[in-house]
Amino acid sequence: MQAESYRVVMKKILDVDVTITSYRIDAMYYCHVANYDPGAVIARTEAATREEAETMAIAKTTERLKKKK
Repeated sequence: MQAESYRVVMKKILDVDVTITSYRIDAMYYCHVANYDPGAVIARTEAATREEAETMAIAKTTERLKKKK
């Protein structure tokens, strides 16, 4: 198994700088959102498409960051 279609995007969610990393292994897409500094993972998801995995990860991140404030 090897990761394919690897992509990293920087974005701001609720005034927090994060990196959104997504990639495909076999038929599944994986995504994790991490705080840019210090790099702690906030959410991880997997889905059949990149868009679905990223959407779910961003939703989880938004929910978790709202609880923190």
